Amino acid sequence: MYELYFQSDFSGTRLGFYFSLVCSVLLILCCPKIKYWYENKLQFEKKVNFWFGFLFLFGFSVMQSLSFYCLVLKSNDIDSGNYSTVEGAIEDIQIVERNSREEVFTVDGVRFQYNDYGTENSFFANRKHDSDTIQEGRVVKIAYLREGNENLIFELSVKK
Repeated sequence: MYELYFQSDFSGTRLGFYFSLVCSVLLILCCPKIKYWYENKLQFEKKVNFWFGFLFLFGFSVMQSLSFYCLVLKSNDIDSGNYSTVEGAIEDIQIVERNSREEVFTVDGVRFQYNDYGTENSFFANRKHDSDTIQEGRVVKIAYLREGNENLIFELSVKK
C-alpha cells in the first residue's frame, strides 16, 4: 500500500494563462492612451522613456503568458494520460549542496534529477531537506512527465 507524499497542483494555471494573455492584449490596445497619460498628466522631474517602460511591461506580460502556457500543456498531458510511471526502490542517490540542493537517483532504471531552486514549483524537487522521504532503498511509486532529458515528477507515493 502506498501513501501519497507529493502531488502537483495545476489549478489556476489556465486562469493565469488567460489573465496574462488578456493583460498583454490590453497593454497593446491601450498603448496610445497610456502614452498620452504618461507624457501629459504625470508630473515627474525625470521620466524614463515611455517605450522603454512599455516594452519592459509588455515583455514581462508575454513571458508570463508563455510560462503559464507551458504549464497548461503539461497539465493537459497529465489529464490525457501522456505520462509514465515507475515503481521500485530508490537507488544510487547523489546529493550535491551548493547554493541550492541537487538530487539525483534512479528507480527501476529511470533516472531522476532535480534542483530545489531550478525545478519548476509545480513539480517535486524535495524542497523539505530535512525530510527522509528520498533515501536509499525506500520503495516508491512515481508518476512523471518526460521533457527532453528531464523526468519531471508530478506525483510521488511512498510504500508504507
